[in-house]
Amino acid sequence: MPRKRKGQAGEITFKDPYKGHEMIVRMVPIDRLEVIRHQRKPSTYHVKHLVNSIERIGFLVPLIVVNHPEDKDKLLIIDGQHRFLAAQELGIKELPVIVVPDKLAQLMMNFNIEKELNIREKAYVAIAVYRGYLEEKPEMLESDPEIVDSIEQAYYVTLGVGYEKAEKLSGSAFEPILKKCDFFLDVKLPEAFEIREKRAEKVLIANGLVRDIAQKIKEMGRWHPYLYAQIISWANPYKRKRLPTEFDELFDEIINNLQQASENPQIILSATLEEEEFSL
Repeated sequence: MPRKRKGQAGEITFKDPYKGHEMIVRMVPIDRLEVIRHQRKPSTYHVKHLVNSIERIGFLVPLIVVNHPEDKDKLLIIDGQHRFLAAQELGIKELPVIVVPDKLAQLMMNFNIEKELNIREKAYVAIAVYRGYLEEKPEMLESDPEIVDSIEQAYYVTLGVGYEKAEKLSGSAFEPILKKCDFFLDVKLPEAFEIREKRAEKVLIANGLVRDIAQKIKEMGRWHPYLYAQIISWANPYKRKRLPTEFDELFDEIINNLQQASENPQIILSATLEEEEFSL
């Protein structure tokens, strides 16, 4: 049952009915709220939709927040940035919040229910969370359960490094390969991050070659929406191998194959025709 917190007027504490985490409900001045830095880019359309909703029925869903680690007078929003921005547009001065234990903040980032993140957004969140651990707990192994629980997939960190260097990285096209070769490492975070930077560089080299091959095939009048995936599938020597494989070994072969195809993109088209004839 909710209960008032002694000594603080207007607060109510309660425990979630499944895990028993103690949380606090309170009203907070809007200028004390701040969106967590690695939250995804907000949707203008979604904010406008929420403005209309609030104007019609009111502000009914509290923001989920945690205590700010650097400023005791601030609270960080980990779920509800669109509602927060809509409230700002409407000039609302005070908002209802649920303050959750600090230890849940990073876990909740992965289960934010406002909308499904695309792979680029997941990668940006992953690299931001990762850098937080790197700064605060450099002695921790990358494979530590705390990190594994906070970051959905290890390869999102690799892609995060890649996206920071090249926004046009086709992360979704490489994801099926990365799932088989890019996992959490049993080394300390500083060393692990150096490895991830090197892995990201290989992904970017492969990505550049794929874009080059795709442009040449486009000039041949053979463009289609799945061309990137087709090129990567052709270059992947282990596309039928289900067991995990070693990252560097796999990407070195992929890059070598892509370099050959860059010199002669016709070999990809010929291979595709052979596969289609075989399937018939």
